[in-house]
Amino acid sequence: MENCFQRMNEIYEHLQDEESRALFEARLTYLIMHNEDKYMETVGNLYQDWHSKELEEKIMAVDPKGIIVFGCGHDGQMTNQLINFWGYSVSYFCDTYKYGKIVDGKKVLSVTKVIEECRDYLIVIASSIYGKEMYIELVQKGFPYTNILLPRYKYLYATRGKQYFDVFRPQPEEIYIDAGTFNGGTVLDFIQWANGRYKKIYAFEPIDDMCKIICQTINDNDIHNIEILNSAVWNRKETICFTENGPGSHVSNLGKVEVQGIDIDYIVKDEKVTFIKMDVEGSELKALKGARNTIISNCPKLAICIYHKPLDVIEIASYILELVPQYRLYIRHYASNMWETVLYAEL
Repeated sequence: MENCFQRMNEIYEHLQDEESRALFEARLTYLIMHNEDKYMETVGNLYQDWHSKELEEKIMAVDPKGIIVFGCGHDGQMTNQLINFWGYSVSYFCDTYKYGKIVDGKKVLSVTKVIEECRDYLIVIASSIYGKEMYIELVQKGFPYTNILLPRYKYLYATRGKQYFDVFRPQPEEIYIDAGTFNGGTVLDFIQWANGRYKKIYAFEPIDDMCKIICQTINDNDIHNIEILNSAVWNRKETICFTENGPGSHVSNLGKVEVQGIDIDYIVKDEKVTFIKMDVEGSELKALKGARNTIISNCPKLAICIYHKPLDVIEIASYILELVPQYRLYIRHYASNMWETVLYAEL
């Protein structure tokens, strides 16, 4: 326990700004209390540049008189809070059982009243369990389906910032490692960030179908000096079991697919790597251990996801400082949930 506190203190001392320290503290609090609402309250108050594509597209399409959140329990109150963080205002709640009450300062309307009097409002459904049933009820009772938003995820989802590329400035002759390339989007983001001036790109992606998409992206955008590796970044070269699940694909002992694991040190050898980005669904620490020599020798900029496992916020940061104690650390968050927290390191 004492060693854990020492590691946390060391990480805290290397964090370079208040934003990073607030996010570090919020992650540690979540580690102890498992209170997602508290974490999102911290994140929501930190940023003002949120964009919810699904909400914004609905508002543009229907130009509603106002917004009504269907459901005033936990999910509804969280949805109301998120909408407020994003610069919009909720007019009312709607609820089958709690109508007539006041929740979070807003009147709760009955479904009947909403259908009869609020057809020109946008209804945002807020229930991770009964969302589809709520949608069906509204439509069957005659509310226009065009004015209903059933979020894709548990809550409405929003993003912010330019993930992986809003902390560092590019340098000449960048050699970039994209560990967990998926569909090639972050390769395009890197090239834009580097203003097209770089020396080489290594793109690691273990899913065969995604590698085909990456190749097509490269051809379509005339990308040069890139090496695509149909492998998972790992701590050594070996065959590993893998579960394919779109962007959530990950290494797993229960995985039914075998992929080639490879360490970064083996691939790049003596190349002067300048930037490593990792989003590998929980294998970040293993992958960093496979890049040990590269990191010690070159001290590249690092952008490493730290949200897949609860202890990543401590273990990954601590390992990076073990390799290069001079690293300055930053933490940024990019999603309106527990996902997409990134640790940055640079000299």
